[in-house]
Parts: sequence; C-alpha cells; structure tokens
Amino acid sequence: MQKVIYVPPWDTLGGEDNVALRLAEPFILGTISGTSGTDVTVQSETIPGMDGVYVENVRTESGEITCEINVKGNSREDMYRQRFRLIRALTPKAEPGTLYYSNDYITMKIGAIPQSSPKFTGRIKNYNSAEIKFFCPVPHWEAVEETTRRIAWIGNAFEFPVEIEDSGMEFGVIQSNATVKLNTVINASIIITIGAPATSPIVITNTTTGESITLEKSLGDNERLIINTKRGNKSVVLVHADGTEEDAFHYITPDSVLFELVPGENVIEYENWNESEPTTCTISYHELYSGV
Repeated sequence: MQKVIYVPPWDTLGGEDNVALRLAEPFILGTISGTSGTDVTVQSETIPGMDGVYVENVRTESGEITCEINVKGNSREDMYRQRFRLIRALTPKAEPGTLYYSNDYITMKIGAIPQSSPKFTGRIKNYNSAEIKFFCPVPHWEAVEETTRRIAWIGNAFEFPVEIEDSGMEFGVIQSNATVKLNTVINASIIITIGAPATSPIVITNTTTGESITLEKSLGDNERLIINTKRGNKSVVLVHADGTEEDAFHYITPDSVLFELVPGENVIEYENWNESEPTTCTISYHELYSGV
C-alpha cells in the first residue's frame, strides 16, 4: 500500500500541519506518479574521427511528483474544513518541505515544494477530487534512517579492572590514525563529529579522491566539532563544554575541501597529532537513491 506524508517547512513529522495521503479518510490517495526516477541530461561532445560521442557529464534534472486524491468529509461542512486544512498545509514556500513516501517495501523522503495550491475538480456529495503537484529541486530520494560509522577510537591500550564479556576486561587501541570504508551510489554529503580531547592539527581525508579537511583547533574536555558538508548548508560548528556553539569555519585551513562521498567505495582516514588522546570521530550520512 502506498502512502505519502507531506511535512511543511514550518512543521515537524507528526505535527498538526502534516498531510497524509493514503487509502483512508480524509485525504484518499488515488494515484501517484514521478516517484520512480527523473530525467537526465547527457552533456556530450563530438570528436572528429571518433564513433559516437564523448560523454562529459550526466546531470539529473529536478523532479515532479503528482498525486490524484479525494477529500472526504463526514458532512459537507467537514469536507470543506478538510479542504481548507489541505490548502493551508500546501501553501507554496521558497523553502522545501519534506515528502515521505512509503510502499510495501521501503520508506524514503525527499525535499518538495507544492507547485500551487491543490487544484480541486469534481465533487460528488461529500467527496471532492483534487490534483497535487510537488516540485523536487534535488531529485534524489533520501533514506529516512541515518547511517553512522565510527572512524576512530583512540584510547588506552588496557583499562582496569579488566573485563572479558561479563568478567571485567576492556581493550582499547593506541593509534594516530584510523580508516573506514563507506559505499554509496550517488554523491552524498556527510556530517563529521569529532569528540575531545584532540590536539591540532586534525585531518580527515577521503583517500579515494585526495580531498581533505584540516582543522587547526585543539579540543578541550567535553568539546565537540561538527562539520556538515551538505551543499547550500555547509557548516563547521564548535560545541563548547557548556553547550554553547561557535561558528568554527575560521579553524579550517584554506586548502581544505568540505568533501562529499563519491559513487563507489570511499576510504576515509582520520589523523590526530597526539596519538595518546582518547579521541572519537564519527561520520553520518543518508544514502541517496534515484527513485523508489
């Protein structure tokens, strides 16, 4: 069974302005199209003496999702009340809301902007048909659940009292760098979280592409550094021990690149200047898909 939930940009999932389109009242989903993928533009060049063309790039275009629904009310008055609620929630804004799509196999989400208020057509008794179109600026669907992997745990070799399973021994590893392998199909932004203590310089490198981020900032007890590489929302934030936040872009060296994961295998390496510090570093990201 297919289900669509639209969350306006001013609301959160489960909020009162959410709109659920499904096989149930008051917004009964009839058909949905545009979820299985979007068009691509192949940028190519003809080379003299070469058969075919040279492909320079493939760009995925923005997407459009269309829903045909019926608004059902317990009475004529209730039908118009539900219509008004739908129109209010689907007011177009420059900032995208979030569209959640579920079928019998999977649930995904995508940024979406209502192209206009719902277009109401025929009405029979307490049913009113409508068409809703969503514009998706970024055409890729995103996994609802975030994937988080730990790159490094740098700590003491042994800790006492010792505990093996239920008996007390913990083992740690002293290391100055660590790596993790991440696989993705579509370029994906990441969030890197580095926990204190950590002595400058701190370097995170995607050895697959050669791009790296160098931080010239030491972290004291209970401080965290959070790096977001999402296009249009890049940020570097220092969270102090008391919970206050500071813009930390100025701690990034000029040659740093706030990199994304590239299609295929990505080997991410973490390096810390002081190998004896109990530092943690994690990477979080959402898998991206071309359709559902």
